[in-house]
Amino acid sequence: MSRLRVCRPGEQLLWATARSAFYLDVEGLDEVGDPRGSLLGRGARAVGRGVGGFAVEFVGSMVFGPSEGDSGNNNKPVADHVVFGPGPGCLAHQAVPAIGTPGQRHGSVWTLTAQRLVVSRVVAPKTAPEPEKSLLGKTMSFGKSVVDFGVDVAKIVAGSYHDYGPNTSGEPVVVPEMAVVHEFPRGQIGGVGPSERKGKPCLRVSFVDGSGVDFVFAQPEFVQRAVELTGGAR
Repeated sequence: MSRLRVCRPGEQLLWATARSAFYLDVEGLDEVGDPRGSLLGRGARAVGRGVGGFAVEFVGSMVFGPSEGDSGNNNKPVADHVVFGPGPGCLAHQAVPAIGTPGQRHGSVWTLTAQRLVVSRVVAPKTAPEPEKSLLGKTMSFGKSVVDFGVDVAKIVAGSYHDYGPNTSGEPVVVPEMAVVHEFPRGQIGGVGPSERKGKPCLRVSFVDGSGVDFVFAQPEFVQRAVELTGGAR
């Protein structure tokens, strides 16, 4: 999907990952981007944020969602990526308006190629309004729906009908239209490597100014595989 809709002709795709919600870990700002009253206690977070290197190790501190017993944040989404940096205006923070609103659910695809790190979103297809049907037409459509539903149920019971995300077996794969909302050129990328936040494995893409993005994964094996793909493995 990302290769077809994001990559330029001849551009080498390394990996892509779908993300839904993020928070900030930027000096001077809270997790949703509001100015923080005091910087005390946050200086330690900057330690270890080196520039470059493909095996950067860093254990960060970040709110990944509501803590237990915090009834006021029950609707707060859990972050699957974190935008961090040494202060407002850094490369990662500059991209926030395009990426989305911190602390809110959204859908995006991050794609790393040999030339850039791309952030894209699925473009909702435009659907033309259906013409008003006559009473007879509505009745016939309803009857057809009943028949089709019966066939689908029969396929499910027989085990010959399976759904794969938005796609269905036996039918053409739907390739959504993707729109690029931001990109970091290769010259801004300092390194890609494993990281960790609150005991959760992350893939860190760091930029040359010490900022970057941590992608949270369920298992460290996924991080290792992404690192291998970054190096050109297949």
